[in-house]
Amino acid sequence: MKNAAFSYKPGSSFLHKCPAWIKILLIPFVSIAAFGFAPAFAICFFVLQMILAFSLKFSLSEQLCDLKAILYYAAFLIFAKIAGRVGVSLSGGNFDFSWENLPKIVAAFFCAERETWFLLLKLFCVMQSASLVFKTSTSLEIREGLETIELFIRRVLHLKSKGCNSKNAPVAQAISIFICFIPQVSKNWQQTERAWKARGGKKSIKMLFVLLPVFFSVGMKQAYNSARAIAVRQ
Repeated sequence: MKNAAFSYKPGSSFLHKCPAWIKILLIPFVSIAAFGFAPAFAICFFVLQMILAFSLKFSLSEQLCDLKAILYYAAFLIFAKIAGRVGVSLSGGNFDFSWENLPKIVAAFFCAERETWFLLLKLFCVMQSASLVFKTSTSLEIREGLETIELFIRRVLHLKSKGCNSKNAPVAQAISIFICFIPQVSKNWQQTERAWKARGGKKSIKMLFVLLPVFFSVGMKQAYNSARAIAVRQ
């Protein structure tokens, strides 16, 4: 059974034991650093993230599953860039393609689009950071981490209510429900897709038309049940 995107993977590493609120707070700083510093920082940081992920025994397929959205975006962006360049060359009448010149054409394209590659690399860094947080923190730990942050802010701003529980952290509660629903959505799609394949179905346009209504129905039901559970606790 494949792991769903951004799903928790049990472990006893230092990152698993690190409080969730620390990991949550590090993501904005990591994102700012990745986009604000020189591209060399993003390259080194991404390599370190990959080494850390492998040291935590996250397989390459598990990492690519979390980075899938960026991979799709990268493929679309590269295709659009290539199509744009070919269109400009054809309109100018200076498009001279041959298999002998292919290495030179590819090298020239990659050199001309360095800013695009650096942007994609920075997006990979941010996504990998979020992936490490999700894979080393349970949904409960993420919710408690967000509540810790909000309750601290409330104390600093003198907005604290009586008692310290999730009822006094409504913003954290709403954010945690949204965040923790991300891996659940991935799990729902995998379960729906496996059910389709178990009945002899194949990947096709027909599969999307049949499964998408079921997928949304399951998601809406889970969201409704979660809302009712929260209302009962309050």
